[in-house]
Amino acid sequence: MKSIRYTSDFLNTELKEYAMDILENRCIPSCIDSFKPSQRKVIYIADKIWKNCNEKPIKVFMLTGRVASEAYYHHGNQSMDALITNMGQKFKNNMPVLDGIGQYGSLRSREAGASRYISTKLHPNFRLLYKDFELLENQIEEGVVVEPKWYLPILPMVIINSSKSIGMGFASTILGRNPKDVVNACIDYLNGKKIKELKPWLSEFSGTWTRDNDNKNKWYSKGIYTINEKKGEVHVTELPPSWEFEKYESYLDSLVEKKVIKDYDNNSSSGVDYLLKFKKDELKDLIANSKLETILKITDSDTENLTTLDENEKLKIFDCVEDIVKYFVDFRLGFYQKRKDYLIEKLSKELRVLAFKAKFIKSIIDKKLVVNNVKKEVIIKWLDENKFEKIDDSYNYLLNMPIYSLTNERYMELMKNAKDKKEELDLIKEKEPKDMYLTDLNELKKKV
Repeated sequence: MKSIRYTSDFLNTELKEYAMDILENRCIPSCIDSFKPSQRKVIYIADKIWKNCNEKPIKVFMLTGRVASEAYYHHGNQSMDALITNMGQKFKNNMPVLDGIGQYGSLRSREAGASRYISTKLHPNFRLLYKDFELLENQIEEGVVVEPKWYLPILPMVIINSSKSIGMGFASTILGRNPKDVVNACIDYLNGKKIKELKPWLSEFSGTWTRDNDNKNKWYSKGIYTINEKKGEVHVTELPPSWEFEKYESYLDSLVEKKVIKDYDNNSSSGVDYLLKFKKDELKDLIANSKLETILKITDSDTENLTTLDENEKLKIFDCVEDIVKYFVDFRLGFYQKRKDYLIEKLSKELRVLAFKAKFIKSIIDKKLVVNNVKKEVIIKWLDENKFEKIDDSYNYLLNMPIYSLTNERYMELMKNAKDKKEELDLIKEKEPKDMYLTDLNELKKKV
């Protein structure tokens, strides 16, 4: 009896806690920035390394080492190598945030090179898509500042780059979408319009996607083929994303062995190109009985399980990808108000600095203030009496001005800069967060 009770206690406490920790801290992507916690650590270090995206790439294993040492990653170099490689694979990521350099594989031949042979760097997509870094909330681990809770992309990246995850009791399968379609979906939702159907999309797949009639989260991917009935030939030029060259060729070999087809020509290299040869009568029968596509295995299916983590790092399961768009846009819009508040505060401070610098120089030009051979304390007292403003609790922004800058030319320049800054500030004050978001989306629309 004790054993049963202890087992029950373990299942209800320790195991449950462990399962939730795995889900929330390792396996499931965020609906805010699309990253799993370990991926976020990679981006944090990559952002530090490649502040300028033109800097040279490094080997994957070197990036792994830096993530382990600087971002407190504790799950082994091998898993981190695989994770970084995955983030740089263009056939999985419609808009990768790491640039895979070297043998990263393709949709049809997926094996990547070893981490000591392939390189990576931060992809320009990251700077294009992720904004408002000054509003991020970084975490503290072992007394050290590490990655933020989440980054702030313009788009719900979790539905742009494909992801599959399995945890204890939960799984997440999200198919990628066309970035242009997602941009339009965000714009439509902000404008109060209905979001159009967001079909799956992979940049390296040229076939079609069709939604199941009974299950809205089930999708059929279909390759491309043409029939030459007179010659008894079927030309396959695209396969479902699940098929790799090697697997499909093994399948075709089995069809030859079973005498379902006579033979096939393999002209595939980077693209799909198989010419299947049938007996003419048998091909005609397959077509007539609607069995050809079954033989070709030209159609496959995927069912999405839209399990994510929300902004509080708690599980959130969505009914459809369109709901993810709505949730993300509502959340992201709030940060445009925060961006506005931040910019108003920043520009106001910059304006005050320009105005008081100009006033300071004008006072010297007009001989209201003498600074040569005058003690600092005397100048500070005069500034207090004449209602100058301390910035960051100090007058250093005035006192540290070079003597050669205390001229009428510099005064005029500061007045012009203050005028421009005032116009910029007034423009920000007039903007609504929604309009700011739409501006970002419309600019992004030109680039994706």
